[in-house]
Amino acid sequence: MKTNFANLLDFALHVCRTYNICDNTLDDAQLEKHCPLDNGRYDCTPPSTSFATKLNQLDRLPLELLIEVLLQLDIPSLTRFRRLNRRTMMLVNSVHQYTAIIEHCPNIIRAIVSVRADAFDCATLYRTLCTSRCFTCNRFGDHLYLIDCRRVCYFCFTHRPEYFPLTSREASRFFNPNAQAQSKSKSSRKLLELANPPSILSLPGRYCGALTVRGGKLQPRRLQLYDRQAVVQSLSGCGLSQSEKTIEEPKRFMAIISAPVLLNSGRHIDQGFFCLGCRDELDKNTKHFRIKYTIEDMPEHIARYGRIVESSIPGRFMHGTKDQ
Repeated sequence: MKTNFANLLDFALHVCRTYNICDNTLDDAQLEKHCPLDNGRYDCTPPSTSFATKLNQLDRLPLELLIEVLLQLDIPSLTRFRRLNRRTMMLVNSVHQYTAIIEHCPNIIRAIVSVRADAFDCATLYRTLCTSRCFTCNRFGDHLYLIDCRRVCYFCFTHRPEYFPLTSREASRFFNPNAQAQSKSKSSRKLLELANPPSILSLPGRYCGALTVRGGKLQPRRLQLYDRQAVVQSLSGCGLSQSEKTIEEPKRFMAIISAPVLLNSGRHIDQGFFCLGCRDELDKNTKHFRIKYTIEDMPEHIARYGRIVESSIPGRFMHGTKDQ
């Protein structure tokens, strides 16, 4: 039976939020267990007026100014500041952008703290979460690349060279590709430290898409991973070379976590939808089962590829004839 998504129920019957696929990204790193958050556990009200009289110089500043300063802090620093005492906890909790992220995306905060992603501030994270499009293409971007906080889609982070991070050794070789002697290698590392490109410290675990490597590839130790694009740009702006290492490369998954879109000033979220009519499609340039859509995207998708109809397999759907 054909459908034109005349109502929300009709829409819901032909889309799904997730597939039963484990991509082995930071979503699968047991973040809640290894990085518990104390948000909501404690009363952050200062205990007495005597405490208030001994407050540090922060309270001489207007709250609006304090919030602007806190928004310029990276998430690991903001988290450490929040843990100082009840007053700092109250201050951070008064930052709307931070509380919206904690409410809807706590695992993103856990991941950022765990991998020490400190190249961007809280305001940048919030702005990125309020966008919906992949940084490098026009698809719905349902993931975050945490080294420098770019929203990205599945195909870009698994295939594009700029989302293939470099280890310390690999990044050092960019500065001195012919380095062999130990002294030259040390010099290369020094240049890397001076350039200070964005980086993270990966978590041990299993990474890489389950569709290519069952259970993912085990990475037993932490790796300092640098943003490839930032390393290359620090070398006189030379271009990125394409890489054949795509969905089977674990490093591509170590800085990735799923990310909903914050809507209505952070009051609601949109996680996007998979089109059930594309469930058996594999062409990433047109229709593919891994492409996600927003509610606003779906009418255009249907107009381009046809209404969703039941296939010959019970419970399965496909795109049928386009509207005339």
